[in-house]
Amino acid sequence: MKKRKEEERGFKRYALWDNYRVAFGSFAEQMGLRYLAFMGADAVLSVAAPFAAMALPSAVVYFLGSGWQPGIIFLSLAGYVALQQAMQMLRVYMWNISSNARFLFRIKLGSALFGAAVGEDFRKFESNEGKRKLEGAGRNLYSGNNDGIEAFLGDFEKAAVALAGLSIYSIIVGSLSFWLLLILFFSAGVTMAVNLYADHRTVGYGEEHIKVGQGYSYLKREVLVPANGKDIRLYRMWNWFQDAFDKMKEELAYWVGRQRNCTIYACVFEHFVAFVRNVFIYGYLIVQMMEGRIDLAAFLLYVGVVASFGGWMSSMTAAVSSMWKNNRYMDRYRDFLEYAQEHQGGDGKVANPGEKHEIRLEHVSFCYEDNEEDTIHDLSLTIAPGEKIALVGINGAGKSTLIKLICGLYSPGAGKILIDGQDVSALSFEEYKKEFAVVFQDVFAFSFPLGDNVSCRPEAETDSRKLEQSLRDAGLWERVEEFPKKGRTNLNKDLDSAGVALSGGELQRLMLARALYKDEASVVILDEPTAALDPIAESRMYDKYHEMTKDKTSIFISHRLSSTKFCDRILYMENGRIAEEGTHDELMALQGAYAAMFRTQAQYYEKGENKKQLGRAAAEA
Repeated sequence: MKKRKEEERGFKRYALWDNYRVAFGSFAEQMGLRYLAFMGADAVLSVAAPFAAMALPSAVVYFLGSGWQPGIIFLSLAGYVALQQAMQMLRVYMWNISSNARFLFRIKLGSALFGAAVGEDFRKFESNEGKRKLEGAGRNLYSGNNDGIEAFLGDFEKAAVALAGLSIYSIIVGSLSFWLLLILFFSAGVTMAVNLYADHRTVGYGEEHIKVGQGYSYLKREVLVPANGKDIRLYRMWNWFQDAFDKMKEELAYWVGRQRNCTIYACVFEHFVAFVRNVFIYGYLIVQMMEGRIDLAAFLLYVGVVASFGGWMSSMTAAVSSMWKNNRYMDRYRDFLEYAQEHQGGDGKVANPGEKHEIRLEHVSFCYEDNEEDTIHDLSLTIAPGEKIALVGINGAGKSTLIKLICGLYSPGAGKILIDGQDVSALSFEEYKKEFAVVFQDVFAFSFPLGDNVSCRPEAETDSRKLEQSLRDAGLWERVEEFPKKGRTNLNKDLDSAGVALSGGELQRLMLARALYKDEASVVILDEPTAALDPIAESRMYDKYHEMTKDKTSIFISHRLSSTKFCDRILYMENGRIAEEGTHDELMALQGAYAAMFRTQAQYYEKGENKKQLGRAAAEA
């Protein structure tokens, strides 16, 4: 049932032993075998040191009753205590080394997760399934020391230590009475079963707690976003948010309460069982000593063993429970890595990189997750080397999706895309993406220095002259010169309180500068690059776009059809298909959808211009 539920949630399951094989294999590869030796030494000392401490009272009684000279007794006890303390100190040292190694190993795996996420097919990364898998994988690494792979490795060591301790102590108890040993194991087994059941329920309640917590975090995040403050106040949305907050607080309190109740009930039961067990066993040991079957030293040893036996069993229970919980984290981590590696393309290289290429789409279709209909339908298109293409159409026509398919962010669901006759699916994505400089409509800047945002490289790898020229060509250099650190000025305030926030138009110019800096690209794609610009800046942008793409293949998306006149060919998209294509004059002569859209836009401009003329005439009169 549990496996089926996990599969329904979209996560693949792996055997516990297989996850440990992968975890320890990766640990040895990343950290070296010597750290495995440290972990083994830590495990041995974790058994030996507590046993030595537990046996100290029995050793004292034994030495005092040995009849030896006081000096020998003193030296013997001093040597015993010194050995015990040395074991404890060595144990602490080994534990520190092994735990630090596990922490560093967890951090190193973060790079592998980051690389897999970045290299993942963008469609999968955008999908709900991809986001869910990535979040599950991230919890394996970033949930802290007590969860995920770091704790998973530690759980194995804890379980091994507990098993060794139980084995040693079982031998000691069994030497006195086989029935006492059965009582200890029976009580411990019952306690473990109850604790594991409680932990299982707690984890289930914890999953619900996390779901509600995510909703709570979302509401809190939305309320605290300054951009949302205007709407919340003007539309009196606070009561709405407050009601949602209150409901989620009640749900959080409910699930937290269920978790605490499980823990409390299990704890009470464990202490009750321990009380009944100890009353019986200690009574038996007292009778044995009174009847002379064991001496005082043996009595103290057995009492210590019985008392410690419960502790070892509790450690075993906790370790097994934690192993079960963290095994799920490992499942999700490995599941994401496999998911990310699917359909990652080949290792082929683009012929004649940096030169103009022919791009051809043959019967390409594409459908988003959970959509019933294709966004792109059986589309065939050839873009000649150096050709300037304008993509136009109403919202939802598939323009941006087509762009993401062409530049390799999405893989076609059907059909194929070719560059100079090479199937893109057989090419290395790292090589293929070098051919594209893209500016998307949803522009944003990373909270790094402005120059790094343009070059997409650290300062040491950035060509300063090329950077300045790109900013000049994009019309942003004068603004950059006003900044205190010029191109080294941090953007936004996430990492630097003195960071600079750019306006929407400045952000678009920054993205244009980024595309200009990538001068090795043979294809330039601009997706609504003038949405945040005023008409004058827009006109200049068109001129700059025309200049920067004179020796390149280019694709231009815009809702402002006046910007398409300089393009070699205009593609009017409708319902994921190319409904019309040709030059501006050809499409206007066709009197189709493009012409109707153009006339509608021109009508509004003409009305606006007439109003301005009437206003000037009235003022003059």
